[in-house]
Amino acid sequence: MALSELYANTGATGFTINFFMNAGPHPRLALLAAPFFSTNEAIKALTDKGCDVRLIIRFSPITTPEALRQALENPRVKTRYFTDAKFHTKLYIIDDIAIVGSANLTDSGLKANRELSVLLKQDRDEAFYALPGLFDELWNDADVLNEEVLREYGKAFKSKEKPQDEDAFEKFIHKFVKPAAPKSIVVGSEKKSKERAFIQGFRRKYDEILVPAHHEILGAAQQHGFGRPEYAGQDPQIEMGRFLGWLRLTQGSGDGWRETSLLSDSKSRASRIAEYVQLWQSTDDTVKGDMYHASAEIENIANIRTYLCDPNELDRLNFDELFRHLTGCHAFLERLRFVSKDIGENLSGLERLRIDFQKRNTLEAVVRTVRYLLAGSGDAIERAYDCVYGSYKLNGFGEACVMELLGWGDAKRPPFNNRSIRGIRLLGFDVEHLVAGE
Repeated sequence: MALSELYANTGATGFTINFFMNAGPHPRLALLAAPFFSTNEAIKALTDKGCDVRLIIRFSPITTPEALRQALENPRVKTRYFTDAKFHTKLYIIDDIAIVGSANLTDSGLKANRELSVLLKQDRDEAFYALPGLFDELWNDADVLNEEVLREYGKAFKSKEKPQDEDAFEKFIHKFVKPAAPKSIVVGSEKKSKERAFIQGFRRKYDEILVPAHHEILGAAQQHGFGRPEYAGQDPQIEMGRFLGWLRLTQGSGDGWRETSLLSDSKSRASRIAEYVQLWQSTDDTVKGDMYHASAEIENIANIRTYLCDPNELDRLNFDELFRHLTGCHAFLERLRFVSKDIGENLSGLERLRIDFQKRNTLEAVVRTVRYLLAGSGDAIERAYDCVYGSYKLNGFGEACVMELLGWGDAKRPPFNNRSIRGIRLLGFDVEHLVAGE
């Protein structure tokens, strides 16, 4: 069924529960915030389709321990809470759609009360971009629900002394659990809200999904004999990058990388990783589809770390040298496919790429961006955002290029490109939707 623009729990507008039921066949991430929580019906409609849920609620006379128990025991749900009666937000974001209004996550709020909630879409409504950032601020302020806290909340909720007045309940609940209050939230300009939303999306994509997946793969691979002799003594990230790229090309060509089954538990993923590690260790062709043998790959990464990460060395490079070191990123080489032969039919693809890149970017602009990305101050994800969407953006050097280069330059962060993400998907991780557009 189609989504409604308004939900007022009437036949004419639609019932609030329908937003959750009709959010799409494969929702990925839901961010739900409501002070009153007494039913898991909306959450179950999402998690039964494989959606991960972050839930923020408030301890109140309405929020039931039984509903919290169901949420806590659902492996796809992470729950945090406030105790402060100032938390009144009713915000429900599912991927690129959201509703904002008056409805709580209760049977009455979802089906019976005369509520009013308005639909917002990412590709249509500018106000949408502020919502994930606002949710993240609440999420960071809230406390984590665990067994001990839920047990104490159950005692308070079932106490004969429990008051029904919200302000009185707030004082009462603090006899059982420590206060958890939201900070004041000040909304900035629309531009800043949109920027923060994108940065938070970057954090979720890389720091909460891809980085943990990469660490899990490397750990499991090393437990099962990962390590070819030609990479001995080198940064294991170099071989891991080639392993994931090789997987994509040899075991997941075409759409094969997305047709393998998703694996929800680490034991199953470890088994699949071990299977492919054995193939990697025994193959005679680790170069399949790539331009570089191990020795060249090792040299390319060394050049990135020597000449691009050091601002003094970077300033000494001419355009040809700078371009050559950037081609150590496979995501940049992938752009060979998009360069027109009209630049020169007798030229090699690499030479055409160099000419095209130089026409679209000055030496000063490339040096400025590389210096900022690899040697700038502040948060790496925010710098990456600036290089993909902001004032440091280069033409023909998109998200996959930026994140791979950042990984080679930052010892704390693995390199990612579209090929490695496809390789991660082949190993059973739900990351297909994270392949970057260029």
